[in-house]
Amino acid sequence: MNNTVLVCLSPSPSNIEVIQSAYQSLHKKDKFIAIYVSNHKQSLKEFEQRQLDKNMELAKQLNADVEIIYADDTVNQIIQYANIYKVKKIVVGKSINKKRWYLKHSLSEQILEQAHNFEVLVVPTKAKIKIPKIDFQEKMNSHDSFISIFILMVCTLVGYFFFMMNFHDSNIIMVYILGVLLIALLTSSRVYSVLSTIASVLLFNFCFTFPTMSLSVYDSSYVMTFLIMIIVAFITSTLTSRIKQNAYTSSNMAYISKILLETNQTLQQYSSEQDIVNAGCKILSELLKRNIIYYTVENNNLNQSIFISIDNKVDINEYLNPSEKGVAEWVAIHNKYAGASTRYLSNAKCLYYAIRKGENVHGVIGIDLNNERIDSLENRILLAILGEMALSLENIKNMQEKNEAIYTMKKEQLRSDLLRSISHDLRTPLTSIYGNSDILLNDNGQLSEEKRKILCADIYDDSLWLINLVENLLAITKIEDGKMKLKIEPQMIEDIVNEALKHVNREKKKYQINIDIKDDFLMADMDARLIIQVIINLVDNAIKYTPIGSIIDIVAYQKEEMIYMEVRDTGEGIPKEEKVKIFEKFYTLNNVLADSKKSIGLGLSLCKSIVEVHGGNIYVLDNYPKGSIFTFTLPATKINLNNGDPKLKENIY
Repeated sequence: MNNTVLVCLSPSPSNIEVIQSAYQSLHKKDKFIAIYVSNHKQSLKEFEQRQLDKNMELAKQLNADVEIIYADDTVNQIIQYANIYKVKKIVVGKSINKKRWYLKHSLSEQILEQAHNFEVLVVPTKAKIKIPKIDFQEKMNSHDSFISIFILMVCTLVGYFFFMMNFHDSNIIMVYILGVLLIALLTSSRVYSVLSTIASVLLFNFCFTFPTMSLSVYDSSYVMTFLIMIIVAFITSTLTSRIKQNAYTSSNMAYISKILLETNQTLQQYSSEQDIVNAGCKILSELLKRNIIYYTVENNNLNQSIFISIDNKVDINEYLNPSEKGVAEWVAIHNKYAGASTRYLSNAKCLYYAIRKGENVHGVIGIDLNNERIDSLENRILLAILGEMALSLENIKNMQEKNEAIYTMKKEQLRSDLLRSISHDLRTPLTSIYGNSDILLNDNGQLSEEKRKILCADIYDDSLWLINLVENLLAITKIEDGKMKLKIEPQMIEDIVNEALKHVNREKKKYQINIDIKDDFLMADMDARLIIQVIINLVDNAIKYTPIGSIIDIVAYQKEEMIYMEVRDTGEGIPKEEKVKIFEKFYTLNNVLADSKKSIGLGLSLCKSIVEVHGGNIYVLDNYPKGSIFTFTLPATKINLNNGDPKLKENIY
C-alpha cells in the first residue's frame, strides 16, 4: 500500500536534517510532500528567506511536491492539509537546545497534541545560531543615505527652533524619535534605522546639551537620558521595520492569492489540454516577463512544443536545439526540475519544470532565465501557477477517463439491449420462414398454386425484413465506430426517392404513396446508398403505424442552402412527450418492443445518425388533421457553371 509522508519546512538551517530524515523514512512508491505555512505575523529576514529557498530546493531534489500555504494558524493548517491528502506520517523538527521558560510550546509539541490520526516523526535538531553578516555595500545606497541625512538635518533644525524657544529637552528628543521612525519607514534596510538611532543621540548631545558643540555633558543624568533615547528610538525603528515587513508580506500574499484566483478562473474556462497549456504559459510569460517553451509529454516522450515569446525577434531554434531538448527530456523522465540555476544540467538556457500531479507528468515547461535567477516571490508564483496547471490538466485527464468509462459502459449496455431485442424480434420472422418453408418442402401436391404463392410471398417479406435489419445494424455500427466511409456526391432527389421505393415493404401496394418534388432538378450532396436507407426506413415506419389505405406523401423542396425532405402520414400521430425519444436506440412508440410489427427501434436512430453525418438535421412534427411529418435536411448542391460538374467529395466518419 502506498502511503503519503509530509515534512514541515522552515527557514532554519537544521531543517535540512528534517527533510533528509523524512526522505529516508520513505518506502517504495510512497508519496513525498513538503509544505511551508506562511502567515502575516511572520516576517523573514533576507538570510532566512535564502535558507528557506535552499530547504525547498533540497525537498524538490528529493522528488517532493513542495507546497506553500498561507494561513494564520500554522498547526491547524498542517493538520487540515494532512487530512485532505490522507497523509500517513508527519515529519517535523524539534530543537534540543535548552528551552527558555518564557517560550511557548514548539511546533512539534503542538502537532503532537493535535495529530491524533497520524504517525508523527519528531527529528531532534540542534539549532545553529548564526549572526547574519551585513554587507554594507549591498545594503546601503545613495538614495536611502540622502533621505536619512536629510531627515536628521530637518530634525536638528526643528530641534534648534525648539531650543531657541526654550522648549523642554523632551520635545527635541521626541522630534529625533519621530525622525528615526520616518527613516525606518522610508528606507529599505534596517541599517539606516540603527545608524540614525545612534546619530540622533549624538546630534542631540552635540547641539542641545551644555556645553553645546561638544560631546561632553555637564549633567551626569543626561547619560540615562541618552540611554533611554537610544532604547526608545531603537524599539520604534524595529517595530516600524516589522510593520513594514508585515505589510510587504501581506501584500505579497494578497498578490499571490489574486494571481492564483485569476489563474484558476482563467483555466476553468477551458475544457481542452491545448487551451489550458496556452493560457497557463501566457500567464507565466506576462507575469515573469520571460520567454516560455512548453512540451507535451506522453509515455515520457516529448511531443508537441509551444513557444510563448515576449519579444517577436527571438529565434525559436535557440530553444529547440538538441541540448535544450535533451534537458527537457531528462526532466520528463526523472520527474525533477533541471537546467539553468540548478545542480542538474545547469548549462542549459532555460530552467525546466515538470508539470505533474504525483508521478503523472503532463508536460515540461522551460523558463528562459537570461543568465539571471528567479527571486523568491517569482518562484512562489511560478510554483503556484504550475500547480494550478497540473491540477487542471489532471482534471481534464480524469474527465476523459470518466467519459471513456461511460462510453464503454453504454457500449456494453447497447450490446446487451441489442441481443435482447434481436432475440425477441428475430423469433417471429425466423419461425414464419421455417414454418412456411417446411410446409412447401413437405407438400405432396395438396396445396393450391394460390396458397403456394402466399407462402412464398410471406417468406419473401420476412427475408426482406431480415435483410433490412442487418443493413441497419451494420450501418449504425460503422457510424458509431467511426468507420463509415461516406461517398458524398450530387444526386437528383427524384432518382433517390424512386430507387428507395423499389425496396420498401411490399405492403406499400395497400397504401397511396404520392411524390411531390417542387423542382424536377432538385439536387443534394449525399451518399446515395445511405440516404436511400433513410427514406426506406421512414416510409416503412409510416406503413407500419398507418391504417391500410391511408395516404403517404413524400415531399422535397429547397429552402436557402438546404434541401428539405418530408414523409407525411395520416396515422394516429405521435404524443408530444414521445417525440424527443423516438430517435433513441431500441425505442418504439409507447416504449413497447413490437412483435407483430417486427421493430426493434433501430430505424429512426439510424436515420438520425446518417442525416447528422451529412451535416443535416431530422425531426418530427404533427400532420393535420392527424398523423406525423418526418422531416430531414441535406446540404443543397452548389453548381459552379464555370467549372462544370460539382466535384466528388469523400469523407471518413
